Amino acid sequence: MMSYDSIKVAVILPSRGLMFSQTAEEILNNLKGVPHKIFFSHRKPIPECFEWPTTNALADRTITHLWFVEDDMILRPNTLQKLLEENANAVTADYPVTKDGKGSVFYDKGKNVVFCGTGCLLVKRSVFDNLKTPYFTNKVVWNILNYGESIKVVGNEGESGYGTHDVTFSIKLWNNGVKIKVVKQKLGQRKLIELGKAGSNNGAHNIEVWRKIVKEKRLDEILSQPVALGAKTKLVTVDTPTGGINTTRTHADSLVAQGLATYPPRRYTIIDDSDVSI
Repeated sequence: MMSYDSIKVAVILPSRGLMFSQTAEEILNNLKGVPHKIFFSHRKPIPECFEWPTTNALADRTITHLWFVEDDMILRPNTLQKLLEENANAVTADYPVTKDGKGSVFYDKGKNVVFCGTGCLLVKRSVFDNLKTPYFTNKVVWNILNYGESIKVVGNEGESGYGTHDVTFSIKLWNNGVKIKVVKQKLGQRKLIELGKAGSNNGAHNIEVWRKIVKEKRLDEILSQPVALGAKTKLVTVDTPTGGINTTRTHADSLVAQGLATYPPRRYTIIDDSDVSI
């Protein structure tokens, strides 16, 4: 059992007015024995329901970690413990974001985490020292293009999209060299299907549970798209003593064989945020 003597967790609870009672119970069970302070958000839209409690948590200098946990999550009794045990700058647990099993964690072909959801994400306080405010925004829409051996993630500022705050936050982490780790534990989500009838003794809400996660579902969907225009270039990049050069595959192979150049680590993901300021 790990020691929590030097830890104080800020629980960032971005509720917009309602939350599932079972989720509340699971959060409280996870916090047993862990020094913590809960930062609620009420009746604020996305992304303010994330930004406001985050800013308030960072104002408390005793906080060491921020645990983003959304009000519809299905947590396990030791979820927070598993996240803390990783001792990572950022660590999450995967969960479904669609009924058909699309996961919240998006891996590229190199098994790198490009982005994840904010349903259950633990971030060390020190990470925010290098991030610009606002930490969360929905004013950027990200398009993911199939480039054959890689994918290209392109940001467009000025638009507004549902759920893009989590992708943008992940890209902020990516640009600052913060890798998002993922615990093996899988979580679920609760979805309200129908409100219980008022004035009835049996007024329970109809709640659906999502647990299925289909491996690489999102990546397979992207790679099934036509290869983006310009991605089929025959030029490749190699590193030489005088810098990187673009050349044909045949010439590149020849330079590498002669020891005059090396192939750089394969980039499975290209982030193009030239049109955004995050």
